[in-house]
Amino acid sequence: MSTGRLVNAADARLREWLKSQSLKAGMRLPSERSLAAQLQLQHYALNRAMARLIAEGSVERDGYKLFLADRHAVTEPLLCHLVVARRSIHLPGYKRVAKEMGVRLEIHHWQSTEEAVLALDHLDRPDTEAIVFDPPYVGTSTGWEAAVNRLRLHDIPVVCINQSSPDAYSVTGDGHQDLQHAVSHLHQIGHRELAFISSSAHQAKSPTPVELWQALCSQHHLDKSRDRILLQKSAPLRSEAHDLARKFTNEWSDVTGLVFGSGMDYNIQLLLDQLDSLGRAVPGKLSLIFVGGDKSPALANPPVTTIAPDMALMQETAFHLAQRAVRKRKAHGLLPSPCRINIQSQFTLRQSTRPLPDATATNAADRSPPNSAAPGGPTPSHARPGKPYSLAIKASLSERRRFAPVDLGRLVNRPLNFRRGWLGDLPLKQLPPGPREIHGVPFNILGGPRRSDGGVIVFHSEVNTVGNAKFLPDKLTIPIGAKAAAIYVLHGCGYARALHQFARYRFFSGKTRLGEVPLVALGQPSPGLSPAGQSQASPNIQDWWPDYPHMDFAPESRMVPLLEESGGDLERHVYLYTYEWINPHPRQTVDALEVTVDPSASTTLGILAITVLAP
Repeated sequence: MSTGRLVNAADARLREWLKSQSLKAGMRLPSERSLAAQLQLQHYALNRAMARLIAEGSVERDGYKLFLADRHAVTEPLLCHLVVARRSIHLPGYKRVAKEMGVRLEIHHWQSTEEAVLALDHLDRPDTEAIVFDPPYVGTSTGWEAAVNRLRLHDIPVVCINQSSPDAYSVTGDGHQDLQHAVSHLHQIGHRELAFISSSAHQAKSPTPVELWQALCSQHHLDKSRDRILLQKSAPLRSEAHDLARKFTNEWSDVTGLVFGSGMDYNIQLLLDQLDSLGRAVPGKLSLIFVGGDKSPALANPPVTTIAPDMALMQETAFHLAQRAVRKRKAHGLLPSPCRINIQSQFTLRQSTRPLPDATATNAADRSPPNSAAPGGPTPSHARPGKPYSLAIKASLSERRRFAPVDLGRLVNRPLNFRRGWLGDLPLKQLPPGPREIHGVPFNILGGPRRSDGGVIVFHSEVNTVGNAKFLPDKLTIPIGAKAAAIYVLHGCGYARALHQFARYRFFSGKTRLGEVPLVALGQPSPGLSPAGQSQASPNIQDWWPDYPHMDFAPESRMVPLLEESGGDLERHVYLYTYEWINPHPRQTVDALEVTVDPSASTTLGILAITVLAP
């Protein structure tokens, strides 16, 4: 049995025992070890269960002695409202921690600051016990601070994660200390020419991250690094990442160490790819440290060194603060004064940093080939090719007629631009129907203004079963009927289960199988689990939702960022992917593409367009 289940079982047994005893308030309870033996429970599980009762005020501890609190009945566990971004990458962690702590969780989602404020206002009612708020990162808390203030006036405690407010209890990381560690580490391993990239959306602090960077550079006598600062307003697309990478071949060409301090989710793989394509490979010529809680650095290639607080610890601390505030309010009639707890960050050293002992090593690294590392440093695992696909470039330059779309008109079973279409509840309004060139390949996007105008083939999964009032297929043969040098598929997936093979493409000439492609979604892998540990194939597609880390899966799978048209305070993108299958027998006719899916998996596949490149 898992640790969480053991603790929950001990919690239920302990509460049942307390209710069955004729105990009066203030009476001493048996020791934890005695109780564990009496109730036939593991001591660790009973200790955690007892901690829950102490946190909610049912039991009091005086040193090693336990007493029944001045309450005549054991209360129900705390009901805590969690206000969090829809499909937040941290939501599974909140659920797990709440379950382990015995906190009943009610979840309220937001997609913009306005929705977050609306959710807080809806919770301004007498039956709300406590709120844990994971707020939007828009650079200032003023968008939601007034709502938090109103809740405090009504004695409803709000605990904020990663941001602070005078009227809220806050659990945050120490960004200033993290930046100090980053600069000190690079300086200690020999780097003397540094640069700083930061989000321009920071709460008003003294000093600001820019001021702190300048002070740290002065402290370490890094005079040229002092003004190498770039502020970004949002997570960039590929063109913006390219412009950023070019700075390291022009005015920042002598930089060997980069500190990336971001207050937003950032696809660090975009920057790594662009730096690599311009001959500034990480870590061969540039060491990189990411300061912040984003998960994409750990999944990048090469993995990026990070300085970030333990999110599970922050979540647990937030629930403890909520429990304490509710207990004090019930005991004294008033909330205790708001407090702020800083969680010290963890320094995780990965392949993106390497020592640079002296100037000779720096010069040697600068003279090394674009995709090699200097002696003593880790070698980048591969060099990603430029975009678009190389075969598509050659075809575009020679004869455009070599491209031919595959007619999916009779096979599409769901609309793109309507609710309860696409892959689930949300429409894909960012992709209008018609011809569209993606990664150098012309695709024909189907669909239309009516709900009956299908634009995508959606396949059967655990969460998607029906389309156009018919059961979705778990196996489908798509006619091709052409000779092909390559076949390109525009597709997407949702509800991704991490690193799980959920579908398969098979290409046939008659009954002869020409090729086979397993589809594996990256998803959000659990800490410490590698793709090899969960699947025999490497990931080659990702969930379309923007909260997931998105990147190209070289050399045959590439992401398609689509700017979301709906309003809001943050620019958001959703993502499709293209896949290039190169035919090993280009003179043979490809008669069909057979698609099979695992209907018991949550990951749902949608195919939007297929294009054939003739030999």
